[in-house]
Amino acid sequence: MKFIHTADIHLGCQPDRGFPWSKERSLDILSTFRNLIGACLKEKADLLLVAGDLFHRQPTPAELKEANALFSNIPDIPVVLIAGNHDCIRTGSSLAEFSWAPNVFFLSGEELDTVTFPALKTTVHGFSYHTREINEPLYDNLTAPQDGNFHILLAHGGDETHIPIDKKKLASSGFSYTALGHIHKPELSAAGRYGVPGSLSPIDMTETGAHGYILGELSPGTKAGNLRLRFVPLSSRTYIPCQVKVTEKTTNQTLFQTLSKFIEQYGPSNIYKVVLNGKRDPDILFNEEYLRTSGRIISFRDDTAPAYNMAALQKNHRNDIIGDYIDSFLPDGSEDTLTDPIRRLAFYYGLDALLSNFDTDTGES
Repeated sequence: MKFIHTADIHLGCQPDRGFPWSKERSLDILSTFRNLIGACLKEKADLLLVAGDLFHRQPTPAELKEANALFSNIPDIPVVLIAGNHDCIRTGSSLAEFSWAPNVFFLSGEELDTVTFPALKTTVHGFSYHTREINEPLYDNLTAPQDGNFHILLAHGGDETHIPIDKKKLASSGFSYTALGHIHKPELSAAGRYGVPGSLSPIDMTETGAHGYILGELSPGTKAGNLRLRFVPLSSRTYIPCQVKVTEKTTNQTLFQTLSKFIEQYGPSNIYKVVLNGKRDPDILFNEEYLRTSGRIISFRDDTAPAYNMAALQKNHRNDIIGDYIDSFLPDGSEDTLTDPIRRLAFYYGLDALLSNFDTDTGES
């Protein structure tokens, strides 16, 4: 029996608000979900599992109908889903009262519910969130029946306020597989009999790395069945860290070219988190606004320091305010003592200000 496991699709989310590409990111999430439905056909999956947070918030009737239309494109593949903390069920909400396509099985209750597919010799268990937070470890004491079927647990949680999970207990619960949701970073454990697909598309800039779904296969063997798992990348766009080491020869123009080449190599549709480090020419200040035009840069951090000849500065200014300032920060004369990044940044800001306003005639700033 072959299944596709996904979670945390977050339809309706619009990441990167305030940036020019924000609307595109919202469409990314929808198009990646559409591609997932296509993957179910391509992989000839027997079952699609959605472990919570299909929606980013309470869905509108239109959003429910659009999602249902996509599920209707795979009428011969059963879809089993639960609600997570983001799309938890509210009494009288559109989600609570929606009529899904015949192939969609929504385990909407607060208590554990099941649906069995005799042709697949598979039973899926799960329950939905009816509140944003659940502090109790509700999955820890569940056990699977021993009836010859494959038993899959749909579960959403894994932190202190969203159903804490003991993965060792899951591994000994007798379930053939636990399809987890809520944590947005992929994790697979065939030995532990669980998988976390992570978010189908990245929701914010902290979610770097690959995004996609888990392709699993259960076959007869042990009591719980033989399990094989594989992570399949699917997302069309991702957040990529870009660290650039500058030198005294680096200018805004050369740095722009470096960033442009990096972005071209890794894909102009991706989104970048730029960090600059190293020693720069003291006369050069990097223009963040200009450098951001090289591509989709969501964050920009300049950790560079001016390449001052500190020994020469101390020698030339030992009898004025600049010398006193340097001594107060560098009692042993070495910049290596500036290990605290905030103190280091403050030192260079202050030194830049003193040097730029220094009067060589009076020796004062």
